[in-house]
Amino acid sequence: MKKNTIAMLALMGTGLLILIVLFGKVIVHPDSYLFSTSGDAVKSYYNFSYYLKFDSGIDHNGINYPYGDHLQYINSHPLYLQVIKFMDRFIYPLNDHGIGILNLSMICSLLLALPFIYLVLRKFSLPSWYAAVVSLIILFLSPQVDRLGGHFEMVYAFFIPLFWYLLIRWHEAKRKVGWTILLLITALIGGFTSAYYAAFLAIFPMAILLVQLWRHRTELKAYIPEGLHILLIAILPLLIVKGLVTLTDWADDRPDNPWGFFIFHANIFSIFLPPQSILKELTSDFVNLSYKWEGRAYVGLPGTLLALSFLIAMLLQVVGRKRPRMKDYFPNKDLNLYLAASVIVLIFSMCIPFKWGLGFLTEILPPLKQFRCLGRFSWIFYYVFTVFTATYLYYLYRLVRKKGYRIQAIAVLLIILGFWGLESALRIQKSTSRIFNKNEILIIGEEDIEVILEESGKNADDFQGIFFLPFANTCGDKLQFERGLGAFSEAMRCSNQTGIPIVQSFSPRISLSQAMSSIQLLADSTIYKQRVDDMNQKPLLLVFTSQELNRQESALLGRAELLWTGDKFSLALLPVQAFNQGFDAWKELAGGMLDSLSGTGTFCVDCKSEQLIYHDYEELPSDLAFTGSGSRYLRKGIMELLNEKLYECCTDSEVELSFWLYVDHRKYNMPKPLLQQWDENNKLIHQEKLNSREVHNVDGMWVRISKDLIPEPGIRYELTVKGEYITIDDLLLKPKGARIMVRQENGDYLFDNYRVPVVTER
Repeated sequence: MKKNTIAMLALMGTGLLILIVLFGKVIVHPDSYLFSTSGDAVKSYYNFSYYLKFDSGIDHNGINYPYGDHLQYINSHPLYLQVIKFMDRFIYPLNDHGIGILNLSMICSLLLALPFIYLVLRKFSLPSWYAAVVSLIILFLSPQVDRLGGHFEMVYAFFIPLFWYLLIRWHEAKRKVGWTILLLITALIGGFTSAYYAAFLAIFPMAILLVQLWRHRTELKAYIPEGLHILLIAILPLLIVKGLVTLTDWADDRPDNPWGFFIFHANIFSIFLPPQSILKELTSDFVNLSYKWEGRAYVGLPGTLLALSFLIAMLLQVVGRKRPRMKDYFPNKDLNLYLAASVIVLIFSMCIPFKWGLGFLTEILPPLKQFRCLGRFSWIFYYVFTVFTATYLYYLYRLVRKKGYRIQAIAVLLIILGFWGLESALRIQKSTSRIFNKNEILIIGEEDIEVILEESGKNADDFQGIFFLPFANTCGDKLQFERGLGAFSEAMRCSNQTGIPIVQSFSPRISLSQAMSSIQLLADSTIYKQRVDDMNQKPLLLVFTSQELNRQESALLGRAELLWTGDKFSLALLPVQAFNQGFDAWKELAGGMLDSLSGTGTFCVDCKSEQLIYHDYEELPSDLAFTGSGSRYLRKGIMELLNEKLYECCTDSEVELSFWLYVDHRKYNMPKPLLQQWDENNKLIHQEKLNSREVHNVDGMWVRISKDLIPEPGIRYELTVKGEYITIDDLLLKPKGARIMVRQENGDYLFDNYRVPVVTER
């Protein structure tokens, strides 16, 4: 016991010393540094800091104004924030130190992981000195250390070792109630830190249950009570986290098919090859050893060589018609259960069997698709296999010592630990090499926004929200605007100082309809901006950078009143009415044209009918229709929309081709429109992918895809759309500038292929 205490103290002291050396500048001045200035990282810092300063409860009102968002969906450490908020209100003021608290929390979480890794190693009969050394190696080689560059909630490396240690104690205990409670509490804390921890701490015991069911297959009935107990440990926290979040979530249309499930997974190389490998470089011409960064969980060269030697030895025995003795490879019976379970989790992290043609299983279990980064689940295997490697190395060391080679055994073990430790040191050095970024964004520096506004005769209370240009926003991996991420950082700077919320959001799980209404704010004047109806009459604070603006952005900026110009960004006052400027005039024009029209159909106001191509698809009844009661739908494949020689009907005048595409939540990404040109010999002479992801012309859950072109003689134009869940309505090809009115039987109107809302006929 005394040796154990001394070793634990030495371990914690050494770990603290290493962290002080690595993070000394941050520990002394925690608010002065950002571990990363990337968009995701700054957003995480901002979300944490803004909430601590200005919010309470379960909603975050700093983004997606005027709706806000749920804390659980924006990587804001929801449970931890409540603890810090309580301390801020009743113990000591902390609201101005959100950046520093988050930085110190990540550093302390690494230190907190050490005792649990150590205790796990000690549970498998390793000596205290050896367990202490290996604990340092396992921690600083951990893939979670890489998350210091972003995804900060994933840095907390203590959750998996802690949960594993509690599982070991649970298995050992005769009275399991106390350990069950500790396991459930740990899983709940993890789950309310990140949904990934809820999944990690559910899948591990479920994998253990599968292994145990196999082990007890001949006496299954006797194992049922314990099996149900461990199933409860796995499922109950997941149900509680999911249930509470669902009950408190006011959005019912969050994306449920995020991109990445079949992309960001682990493979053999991400586990057993280092990130920078000479082998990968030497074999790159004929063997693909690459992998996605999200799947990285490198176990170190000792672990790789151990796995390789096992594989070779087993193959040789099989070839020699000898049955491998599992006891020689897996001598520690207590550890084998967790090793087998971690292999099951590893297989899942490799997207097996889903990527082998069984992807339909995700439709049977929809929650699986919520985890776009399956590779992160390989972290469980990382911790278990590194512990297994350490135990097997010590097992070999003892065997060699028993044969009388004491000095040689010690020398070899120290060399292995030395090399493993060097890998760990290089990993932590690389992971921390770029984290000392001076905090020039979420701190009051030269740009004191309150002072700037005061000098302009304004104050924060004069504005209801912040809108920034160039525009940035996301819509559940469907529509995505990334050009303005730099401006987003400047908007977060202004918001963090003033408390003025930001209109846009870059959360992948934001409500689809709310994301669409944000994107719509830069639509043409022919589309009414619905989001404005949920705002008040105060102006917005427009934050814009020197980056080049597109047509819609420039037009909006032209309606604003400049307040201040700086080197990094500028500020302007934007009346909320500016978003719908011109809409009433357009609607009045459409209403006036209806006076002279009767009946239903397509009416050419100022061009010949033979110059038009229009498909309303009313012959294809559908619940999803942009106008009327029909639309064209294809579950999967390629849909042909147009195949015409346009010159014959339009001559050489410029034409506009447009159609409406439904944003379907059942699939990430958008269907891909392709316009091809074929000559008289059916030879492809040109093709162009039409933009379907950065589109501002949004109406409800539909986006308007358009293309201007000049038809050429003899050329056949073919328009196709490729993808899944494709729904198309109201395809129109007309001379550029021509006015076209369509009246559907159900009372819907289209004017120049824009829907006219509730036109009152005179």
